[in-house]
Amino acid sequence: MRGKMKSVYGIYKKHGRDEFLEAAKCYSCHVQNSIEATISEMESRWYDSSQTMTEAEKMVEDYNNGDCTLSQDGSYATVDIGMTM
Repeated sequence: MRGKMKSVYGIYKKHGRDEFLEAAKCYSCHVQNSIEATISEMESRWYDSSQTMTEAEKMVEDYNNGDCTLSQDGSYATVDIGMTM
């Protein structure tokens, strides 16, 4: 695997606004129209009930482990299943 991502801002810079905001919806119910507001919300909300990880930390961890939608093929893309008749 290439270098590890250290922050959600780095993920945003790599993939762009629209792809980042769409992927952020998998981690937060507080996605806003702006990157700054979304990142602020994700960095201040707990992902788990035991309060050990924020939504932002979870997204970065999943991204680095290949479990985030953005870390698969480098983008958040639709899949063409190629059904034929």
